[in-house]
Amino acid sequence: MLSLLCGLLMLYGCSPGASAPKGDQLETAGAATLESIASPTLFPPTMTPTLPAPETTLWMTYDEGGDQIWVLGDGLPYQRTLPVSIGGFYGYTATTNRILMAAQWGDHGAGPGNVSVSDLSILDLNTGQVSTLISDNVVEAQWAPGGDAIAYILATSETYELHWRTSDGADRVLAHDVTFTWSISPTGGAVAFTRETGYELDMAPGFYIVQVATGEEMKLSDVDKSGTGSTADFPYWSFDGNQVILSHYGGPPPARVVWARVDGSEVHDLGLLTETGEIQWDLTLPFLLWDPDGEHLYTNPDAFYGEGEMGGASPLIRYRLERTNYTLVEPETMGTFWQIIDWAVPGYSLWVQDESGVHEYILP
Repeated sequence: MLSLLCGLLMLYGCSPGASAPKGDQLETAGAATLESIASPTLFPPTMTPTLPAPETTLWMTYDEGGDQIWVLGDGLPYQRTLPVSIGGFYGYTATTNRILMAAQWGDHGAGPGNVSVSDLSILDLNTGQVSTLISDNVVEAQWAPGGDAIAYILATSETYELHWRTSDGADRVLAHDVTFTWSISPTGGAVAFTRETGYELDMAPGFYIVQVATGEEMKLSDVDKSGTGSTADFPYWSFDGNQVILSHYGGPPPARVVWARVDGSEVHDLGLLTETGEIQWDLTLPFLLWDPDGEHLYTNPDAFYGEGEMGGASPLIRYRLERTNYTLVEPETMGTFWQIIDWAVPGYSLWVQDESGVHEYILP
Protein backbone atom coordinates (compact mmCIF):
# COMPACT_ATOMS: atom_id res chain seq x y z
CA MET A 1 0.00 0.00 0.00
CA LEU A 2 2.91 2.33 0.77
CA SER A 3 4.34 1.88 -2.71
CA LEU A 4 0.86 2.46 -4.19
CA LEU A 5 0.50 5.74 -2.23
CA CYS A 6 3.95 6.83 -3.33
CA GLY A 7 2.96 6.13 -6.89
CA LEU A 8 -0.17 8.20 -6.49
CA LEU A 9 1.78 11.03 -4.90
CA MET A 10 4.09 11.01 -7.90
CA LEU A 11 1.07 10.98 -10.20
CA TYR A 12 -0.29 14.10 -8.56
CA GLY A 13 3.04 15.86 -8.80
CA CYS A 14 5.18 15.53 -5.64
CA SER A 15 7.73 17.97 -6.83
CA PRO A 16 8.81 21.35 -5.46
CA GLY A 17 5.84 23.72 -5.61
CA ALA A 18 3.24 21.00 -6.11
CA SER A 19 0.47 20.50 -3.60
CA ALA A 20 -0.29 17.06 -2.17
CA PRO A 21 -3.70 15.49 -2.91
CA LYS A 22 -6.44 15.77 -0.34
CA GLY A 23 -7.56 12.67 1.56
CA ASP A 24 -10.74 12.10 -0.47
CA GLN A 25 -8.83 12.56 -3.73
CA LEU A 26 -6.26 10.03 -2.62
CA GLU A 27 -8.92 7.50 -1.55
CA THR A 28 -10.79 7.76 -4.86
CA ALA A 29 -7.64 7.49 -6.96
CA GLY A 30 -6.41 4.51 -4.96
CA ALA A 31 -9.69 2.63 -5.35
CA ALA A 32 -9.75 3.23 -9.09
CA THR A 33 -6.18 2.02 -9.41
CA LEU A 34 -6.85 -1.16 -7.43
CA GLU A 35 -9.96 -1.86 -9.49
CA SER A 36 -8.00 -1.52 -12.72
CA ILE A 37 -5.37 -3.90 -11.38
CA ALA A 38 -7.96 -6.45 -10.28
CA SER A 39 -9.97 -6.35 -13.55
CA PRO A 40 -7.66 -5.61 -16.48
CA THR A 41 -9.27 -4.58 -19.75
CA LEU A 42 -8.92 -7.24 -22.45
CA PHE A 43 -7.25 -6.05 -25.63
CA PRO A 44 -8.22 -6.62 -28.34
CA PRO A 45 -11.83 -7.13 -27.23
CA THR A 46 -13.45 -10.46 -28.10
CA MET A 47 -15.93 -10.21 -30.95
CA THR A 48 -18.50 -12.56 -32.38
CA PRO A 49 -17.43 -13.34 -35.95
CA THR A 50 -19.79 -12.31 -38.72
CA LEU A 51 -20.82 -15.33 -40.78
CA PRO A 52 -20.44 -14.76 -44.53
CA ALA A 53 -23.61 -14.93 -46.61
CA PRO A 54 -23.70 -16.88 -49.87
CA GLU A 55 -24.43 -15.10 -53.14
CA THR A 56 -27.79 -15.88 -54.67
CA THR A 57 -27.89 -18.26 -57.60
CA LEU A 58 -30.39 -20.56 -59.34
CA TRP A 59 -29.94 -24.28 -59.81
CA MET A 60 -31.51 -27.38 -61.27
CA THR A 61 -29.87 -30.50 -62.61
CA TYR A 62 -28.90 -30.49 -66.28
CA ASP A 63 -31.38 -33.17 -67.30
CA GLU A 64 -34.23 -32.19 -64.98
CA GLY A 65 -36.04 -29.50 -66.98
CA GLY A 66 -39.49 -28.16 -66.12
CA ASP A 67 -40.58 -24.88 -64.54
CA GLN A 68 -39.36 -25.39 -60.95
CA ILE A 69 -35.91 -24.12 -60.01
CA TRP A 70 -34.02 -23.85 -56.73
CA VAL A 71 -33.12 -20.40 -55.40
CA LEU A 72 -29.92 -20.73 -53.37
CA GLY A 73 -28.82 -17.72 -51.36
CA ASP A 74 -28.87 -16.03 -47.96
CA GLY A 75 -31.57 -17.84 -45.97
CA LEU A 76 -33.35 -21.11 -46.61
CA PRO A 77 -33.31 -22.43 -50.21
CA TYR A 78 -36.67 -22.57 -51.88
CA GLN A 79 -38.15 -23.45 -55.26
CA ARG A 80 -39.67 -20.82 -57.51
CA THR A 81 -41.78 -21.21 -60.62
CA LEU A 82 -40.24 -20.03 -63.88
CA PRO A 83 -42.33 -18.10 -66.39
CA VAL A 84 -41.79 -20.91 -68.92
CA SER A 85 -40.94 -24.59 -68.76
CA ILE A 86 -37.44 -25.37 -70.02
CA GLY A 87 -36.04 -28.47 -71.66
CA GLY A 88 -32.46 -28.39 -70.35
CA PHE A 89 -30.69 -26.14 -67.83
CA TYR A 90 -27.16 -24.97 -68.70
CA GLY A 91 -26.64 -22.29 -66.06
CA TYR A 92 -27.60 -18.98 -64.51
CA THR A 93 -25.80 -15.63 -64.46
CA ALA A 94 -26.66 -13.19 -61.69
CA THR A 95 -25.01 -10.35 -63.61
CA THR A 96 -27.97 -10.06 -65.99
CA ASN A 97 -30.45 -12.39 -64.22
CA ARG A 98 -30.67 -14.79 -67.17
CA ILE A 99 -30.80 -18.55 -67.63
CA LEU A 100 -28.91 -20.34 -70.40
CA MET A 101 -31.01 -23.26 -71.54
CA ALA A 102 -32.47 -25.50 -74.19
CA ALA A 103 -36.12 -24.62 -74.68
CA GLN A 104 -36.78 -28.19 -75.83
CA TRP A 105 -35.18 -31.35 -74.50
CA GLY A 106 -33.02 -32.98 -77.17
CA ASP A 107 -35.10 -35.71 -78.80
CA HIS A 108 -32.88 -36.39 -81.81
CA GLY A 109 -29.21 -36.87 -82.61
CA ALA A 110 -26.68 -35.12 -84.84
CA GLY A 111 -23.01 -35.17 -85.73
CA PRO A 112 -20.72 -38.13 -86.42
CA GLY A 113 -21.66 -39.84 -83.14
CA ASN A 114 -25.39 -39.06 -83.40
CA VAL A 115 -25.34 -37.26 -80.04
CA SER A 116 -28.53 -35.73 -78.62
CA VAL A 117 -28.95 -32.07 -79.65
CA SER A 118 -31.42 -29.24 -79.23
CA ASP A 119 -31.67 -25.44 -79.42
CA LEU A 120 -29.69 -22.84 -77.48
CA SER A 121 -31.82 -20.18 -75.82
CA ILE A 122 -31.76 -17.56 -73.06
CA LEU A 123 -34.56 -16.88 -70.59
CA ASP A 124 -34.48 -13.29 -69.30
CA LEU A 125 -36.01 -13.41 -65.82
CA ASN A 126 -36.42 -9.63 -65.78
CA THR A 127 -38.90 -9.76 -68.66
CA GLY A 128 -39.91 -13.43 -68.83
CA GLN A 129 -38.91 -13.47 -72.51
CA VAL A 130 -37.07 -16.31 -74.27
CA SER A 131 -34.52 -15.53 -77.01
CA THR A 132 -33.39 -18.35 -79.27
CA LEU A 133 -29.74 -18.00 -80.28
CA ILE A 134 -29.39 -21.22 -82.29
CA SER A 135 -32.39 -23.24 -83.40
CA ASP A 136 -30.84 -26.75 -83.38
CA ASN A 137 -27.74 -28.99 -83.25
CA VAL A 138 -26.38 -27.65 -79.96
CA VAL A 139 -25.06 -30.41 -77.69
CA GLU A 140 -24.21 -28.41 -74.53
CA ALA A 141 -23.48 -24.84 -73.44
CA GLN A 142 -22.01 -22.88 -70.52
CA TRP A 143 -21.89 -19.28 -69.36
CA ALA A 144 -18.46 -17.70 -69.22
CA PRO A 145 -17.64 -16.12 -65.83
CA GLY A 146 -19.47 -12.83 -65.52
CA GLY A 147 -22.07 -13.82 -68.10
CA ASP A 148 -20.62 -11.74 -70.94
CA ALA A 149 -19.98 -14.73 -73.23
CA ILE A 150 -21.19 -18.26 -73.93
CA ALA A 151 -19.29 -21.38 -74.93
CA TYR A 152 -21.20 -24.16 -76.65
CA ILE A 153 -20.64 -27.34 -78.65
CA LEU A 154 -22.25 -27.50 -82.07
CA ALA A 155 -22.78 -30.72 -84.03
CA THR A 156 -22.01 -30.67 -87.75
CA SER A 157 -22.08 -33.51 -90.24
CA GLU A 158 -18.32 -34.09 -89.80
CA THR A 159 -17.36 -32.99 -86.29
CA TYR A 160 -18.29 -31.35 -82.99
CA GLU A 161 -17.14 -27.73 -82.76
CA LEU A 162 -16.41 -25.74 -79.61
CA HIS A 163 -17.72 -22.19 -80.14
CA TRP A 164 -17.23 -18.95 -78.24
CA ARG A 165 -20.04 -16.38 -78.56
CA THR A 166 -19.84 -12.91 -76.99
CA SER A 167 -22.69 -10.65 -75.94
CA ASP A 168 -22.46 -8.64 -79.17
CA GLY A 169 -23.25 -11.77 -81.20
CA ALA A 170 -19.69 -12.41 -82.44
CA ASP A 171 -19.24 -16.18 -82.81
CA ARG A 172 -16.08 -18.12 -83.57
CA VAL A 173 -14.83 -21.71 -83.44
CA LEU A 174 -12.18 -22.49 -80.81
CA ALA A 175 -11.64 -26.20 -81.53
CA HIS A 176 -12.85 -29.17 -83.60
CA ASP A 177 -13.46 -32.82 -82.69
CA VAL A 178 -14.41 -31.77 -79.18
CA THR A 179 -16.31 -34.17 -76.93
CA PHE A 180 -18.50 -33.48 -73.98
CA THR A 181 -16.47 -33.35 -70.78
CA TRP A 182 -15.47 -29.69 -70.71
CA SER A 183 -15.51 -26.49 -68.67
CA ILE A 184 -14.42 -22.85 -68.77
CA SER A 185 -11.61 -21.48 -66.62
CA PRO A 186 -12.69 -19.27 -63.67
CA THR A 187 -10.77 -16.47 -65.38
CA GLY A 188 -12.67 -17.00 -68.65
CA GLY A 189 -9.39 -17.20 -70.54
CA ALA A 190 -9.34 -20.89 -71.47
CA VAL A 191 -11.52 -23.95 -71.96
CA ALA A 192 -10.51 -27.47 -70.88
CA PHE A 193 -12.05 -30.32 -72.88
CA THR A 194 -11.67 -33.93 -73.91
CA ARG A 195 -11.35 -35.74 -77.19
CA GLU A 196 -12.61 -39.30 -76.87
CA THR A 197 -12.97 -42.45 -78.90
CA GLY A 198 -16.47 -43.67 -79.62
CA TYR A 199 -17.75 -40.61 -81.49
CA GLU A 200 -16.33 -41.27 -84.97
CA LEU A 201 -13.82 -38.44 -84.73
CA ASP A 202 -10.36 -38.20 -86.30
CA MET A 203 -8.16 -36.35 -83.78
CA ALA A 204 -6.18 -38.18 -81.08
CA PRO A 205 -8.03 -38.72 -77.79
CA GLY A 206 -6.82 -36.91 -74.70
CA PHE A 207 -7.24 -34.03 -72.29
CA TYR A 208 -6.76 -30.57 -73.85
CA ILE A 209 -6.83 -26.85 -73.13
CA VAL A 210 -7.55 -24.12 -75.68
CA GLN A 211 -6.90 -20.42 -75.12
CA VAL A 212 -9.94 -18.25 -75.82
CA ALA A 213 -7.99 -15.24 -77.10
CA THR A 214 -5.74 -17.10 -79.56
CA GLY A 215 -7.31 -20.51 -80.19
CA GLU A 216 -3.97 -22.09 -79.27
CA GLU A 217 -4.37 -25.70 -78.10
CA MET A 218 -2.29 -27.75 -75.70
CA LYS A 219 -2.62 -31.49 -75.06
CA LEU A 220 -2.17 -32.23 -71.36
CA SER A 221 -2.72 -36.00 -71.26
CA ASP A 222 -3.58 -39.00 -73.41
CA VAL A 223 -6.39 -40.09 -71.06
CA ASP A 224 -9.39 -41.39 -73.04
CA LYS A 225 -12.81 -41.35 -71.36
CA SER A 226 -14.19 -43.31 -74.32
CA GLY A 227 -17.65 -41.78 -74.11
CA THR A 228 -18.21 -42.97 -70.54
CA GLY A 229 -19.09 -41.20 -67.32
CA SER A 230 -21.95 -38.79 -66.69
CA THR A 231 -23.42 -35.71 -68.35
CA ALA A 232 -22.47 -33.93 -65.12
CA ASP A 233 -18.74 -34.67 -65.59
CA PHE A 234 -16.40 -31.79 -66.35
CA PRO A 235 -12.78 -30.77 -65.74
CA TYR A 236 -12.33 -29.21 -62.30
CA TRP A 237 -10.46 -25.90 -62.20
CA SER A 238 -8.73 -24.43 -59.16
CA PHE A 239 -10.04 -21.02 -58.12
CA ASP A 240 -7.07 -19.16 -59.59
CA GLY A 241 -7.36 -21.04 -62.90
CA ASN A 242 -3.80 -22.37 -62.68
CA GLN A 243 -4.62 -26.05 -62.02
CA VAL A 244 -7.15 -28.42 -63.53
CA ILE A 245 -8.18 -32.04 -62.90
CA LEU A 246 -9.94 -34.58 -65.10
CA SER A 247 -11.45 -37.73 -63.60
CA HIS A 248 -11.88 -40.79 -65.82
CA TYR A 249 -14.00 -43.52 -64.27
CA GLY A 250 -16.66 -46.03 -65.25
CA GLY A 251 -15.14 -46.82 -68.64
CA PRO A 252 -12.31 -48.94 -69.98
CA PRO A 253 -9.71 -49.52 -67.24
CA PRO A 254 -7.68 -48.18 -65.70
CA ALA A 255 -9.60 -45.42 -63.93
CA ARG A 256 -7.45 -42.29 -63.81
CA VAL A 257 -7.42 -38.88 -62.16
CA VAL A 258 -5.21 -36.48 -64.14
CA TRP A 259 -3.90 -33.30 -62.50
CA ALA A 260 -2.15 -30.58 -64.51
CA ARG A 261 -0.85 -27.08 -64.32
CA VAL A 262 -2.55 -25.28 -67.16
CA ASP A 263 0.74 -24.08 -68.65
CA GLY A 264 1.68 -27.74 -69.14
CA SER A 265 4.72 -27.54 -66.86
CA GLU A 266 3.44 -30.41 -64.69
CA VAL A 267 1.02 -33.19 -65.58
CA HIS A 268 0.58 -36.28 -63.39
CA ASP A 269 -1.91 -38.98 -62.55
CA LEU A 270 -3.01 -38.71 -58.92
CA GLY A 271 -3.01 -41.60 -56.47
CA LEU A 272 -4.58 -42.13 -53.08
CA LEU A 273 -2.41 -42.94 -50.06
CA THR A 274 -4.21 -45.81 -48.30
CA GLU A 275 -4.15 -46.70 -44.60
CA THR A 276 -1.55 -49.40 -45.31
CA GLY A 277 0.83 -46.84 -46.82
CA GLU A 278 0.33 -48.09 -50.38
CA ILE A 279 -0.67 -45.81 -53.25
CA GLN A 280 -3.86 -46.67 -55.11
CA TRP A 281 -3.79 -45.29 -58.66
CA ASP A 282 -7.02 -46.62 -60.19
CA LEU A 283 -9.37 -44.12 -58.52
CA THR A 284 -13.10 -43.85 -59.11
CA LEU A 285 -13.85 -40.24 -58.25
CA PRO A 286 -17.11 -39.12 -59.89
CA PHE A 287 -17.01 -35.77 -58.07
CA LEU A 288 -14.25 -33.32 -57.18
CA LEU A 289 -14.21 -29.81 -55.76
CA TRP A 290 -11.22 -27.54 -55.17
CA ASP A 291 -10.73 -25.69 -51.92
CA PRO A 292 -9.93 -21.98 -52.50
CA ASP A 293 -6.46 -22.57 -51.03
CA GLY A 294 -5.48 -24.64 -54.08
CA GLU A 295 -4.01 -27.28 -51.77
CA HIS A 296 -7.06 -29.34 -50.80
CA LEU A 297 -9.70 -31.29 -52.70
CA TYR A 298 -13.14 -32.53 -51.74
CA THR A 299 -14.36 -35.79 -53.22
CA ASN A 300 -16.47 -38.88 -52.55
CA PRO A 301 -14.17 -41.85 -53.24
CA ASP A 302 -16.77 -44.62 -53.01
CA ALA A 303 -14.43 -47.21 -54.53
CA PHE A 304 -11.96 -46.83 -51.68
CA TYR A 305 -14.35 -46.42 -48.76
CA GLY A 306 -16.92 -48.95 -49.95
CA GLU A 307 -19.81 -46.74 -48.85
CA GLY A 308 -22.84 -45.73 -50.89
CA GLU A 309 -23.69 -46.26 -54.51
CA MET A 310 -23.79 -44.02 -57.55
CA GLY A 311 -26.79 -41.77 -56.99
CA GLY A 312 -27.04 -42.64 -53.27
CA ALA A 313 -25.63 -41.08 -50.12
CA SER A 314 -21.85 -41.10 -49.90
CA PRO A 315 -19.19 -39.52 -47.69
CA LEU A 316 -17.61 -36.20 -48.59
CA ILE A 317 -13.87 -36.44 -47.91
CA ARG A 318 -11.35 -33.62 -47.86
CA TYR A 319 -7.79 -34.46 -48.92
CA ARG A 320 -4.58 -32.52 -49.12
CA LEU A 321 -2.86 -32.74 -52.51
CA GLU A 322 0.70 -33.90 -51.86
CA ARG A 323 2.76 -32.87 -54.87
CA THR A 324 5.94 -34.73 -53.88
CA ASN A 325 4.49 -38.04 -55.03
CA TYR A 326 1.18 -36.69 -56.40
CA THR A 327 -1.14 -38.35 -53.95
CA LEU A 328 -4.24 -37.45 -51.98
CA VAL A 329 -3.39 -37.63 -48.27
CA GLU A 330 -4.77 -36.74 -44.81
CA PRO A 331 -8.44 -37.69 -45.35
CA GLU A 332 -11.08 -35.86 -43.29
CA THR A 333 -14.74 -36.83 -43.46
CA MET A 334 -16.94 -33.75 -43.85
CA GLY A 335 -20.36 -35.46 -43.85
CA THR A 336 -22.54 -37.76 -45.93
CA PHE A 337 -24.81 -36.45 -48.70
CA TRP A 338 -26.78 -37.46 -51.75
CA GLN A 339 -25.32 -34.69 -53.85
CA ILE A 340 -22.83 -31.83 -53.58
CA ILE A 341 -24.19 -28.95 -55.66
CA ASP A 342 -21.42 -26.36 -55.34
CA TRP A 343 -19.78 -23.97 -52.95
CA ALA A 344 -22.16 -21.66 -51.09
CA VAL A 345 -19.37 -19.60 -49.53
CA PRO A 346 -16.06 -20.92 -50.93
CA GLY A 347 -13.95 -22.51 -48.22
CA TYR A 348 -16.72 -22.14 -45.63
CA SER A 349 -19.98 -23.79 -46.70
CA LEU A 350 -21.50 -25.96 -49.44
CA TRP A 351 -24.89 -26.34 -51.09
CA VAL A 352 -25.81 -29.98 -50.60
CA GLN A 353 -28.76 -32.31 -51.00
CA ASP A 354 -29.55 -35.10 -48.54
CA GLU A 355 -32.55 -36.70 -46.84
CA SER A 356 -33.55 -33.31 -45.39
CA GLY A 357 -33.59 -31.65 -48.83
CA VAL A 358 -31.39 -28.92 -50.34
CA HIS A 359 -29.59 -26.75 -47.80
CA GLU A 360 -26.39 -24.92 -46.93
CA TYR A 361 -23.91 -27.06 -45.03
CA ILE A 362 -21.26 -25.29 -42.97
CA LEU A 363 -18.03 -27.25 -43.01
CA PRO A 364 -16.73 -28.51 -39.65
